[in-house]
Parts: sequence; C-alpha cells; structure tokens
Amino acid sequence: MLSDRGRHHFQEQLHTIQQQLVTMGSLVLENVRLAGDAMVQGRMELVDKVREADDRVDQMYLETEKLTFGTLARQQPVAGDLRFLVSATRILYELERSGDLAYNCMKMMQRLGGFPQHPAITPLLEATVTASCKIFAQGIDALAELDAGAGERLDEADDEVDDLVGRFYTTVGKHSVDVGLDVAIGLSRVGRFLERIADHAVNIAEHVTYVVTAALPGDAAAASEDEDDR
Repeated sequence: MLSDRGRHHFQEQLHTIQQQLVTMGSLVLENVRLAGDAMVQGRMELVDKVREADDRVDQMYLETEKLTFGTLARQQPVAGDLRFLVSATRILYELERSGDLAYNCMKMMQRLGGFPQHPAITPLLEATVTASCKIFAQGIDALAELDAGAGERLDEADDEVDDLVGRFYTTVGKHSVDVGLDVAIGLSRVGRFLERIADHAVNIAEHVTYVVTAALPGDAAAASEDEDDR
C-alpha cells in the first residue's frame, strides 16, 4: 500500500501525464491547422515549420512515454489508475501518428511542388481540413476533461468527415484531367491522411470513455462492472 505521501506523488504523476498528453495533442492540432493553411493557400514556406513542429511532437512523445511506462513499473497501479496508464500508452500512439499524418501532407505537397488552386477542389480541401481539426479538437477536450460520453459522440461526429472525404475523392477524380494525374493521386492521399487524423481523434475519445467508465462505447456488458473498480 502506498503511504499518503506516496499516493499524493502518484496522483501528481498521473496529472502530469494527462497534462502532457493534452499539450502534445494541442501541438498536433495546431500543426494540422498549419498544414491545412499550407495546402489551401499554397504556402510552401510552411512545410519546414510543420516538420519542425512535428519534431517537437516526437520529442514530447518520447518524454511522456518514458514517464508513463516508468509510472506503470514503479507504482503497480490497479483499477481506474491502471486503465488510465494503459490507455495513455495508446493515446500517445494516436497523437504521434496524427502528427506524422500532418507532416505526410506536407511531404506530398513538397513532392508535387504545391497543389493548384482549383475552384471545385480547393474549397472542399479547406472544408475537410476544418472538419478534421474540429473533431480532433473535441478529442483533446475530451482528454482534458475526462469526458465519459466523448467516445460515442465523436464516433457519430466522424460521419461528417467521412462524407466530406468521399465528396473530396469524387471531385478530385472528376477534375483529374484539369490538375494532372500525379496531383490527383496526391490530393486523394491527402484526403485519406485527413480522414485518418479524424479517426485517431475518435480513438482517443473512446480510450477516454474506457478510462472513466471501464467500458468502450457501446459495450453494455462491460458497463455493468463493479462500481468499486471505477
């Protein structure tokens, strides 16, 4: 059993991990927005800024991963604390991968020398970036607030992103002759990257739901778990 002092220190570690996850998520969100500005506005000078920001995300990933696994090893947590720490390792992956996807958009843009401003494609690209950022921001808010209902709510909200990406694919395909085949393929991959960023946000929210309720969204059987385990 932990002493009162040891328990207080343990709770401080958990709070620090949560705050670092939120900070890391906020950095990723800003980088996705920056990547979106670069693509929509044709600002090639932002490519290096996105790369540099992703380097900071990667460094924070390593620091938070070390703290999380160190806490797991030293404290032998149980119940809700154990759920939080195990879920934190998964949330770290979701955040780091989302950051990589933002940079992947920039690498695609750089390889093609930028994306053309097209009256049908560019507004849809901007709308897809906005929708993806919106749901990712909701995922970070859920993490900050430990919002039990976030998993199911974001899963439903993700339909908007899926619909936009579907329209984006169709529009890019329709105008592939206008922009060129290589650019059309690159834009289609960017659409997939943005869709996956939103998916990672849903996964983050579902992990939060699990931390708080001991049940994944829609898992009615697990929701009946003993209240003492919460």
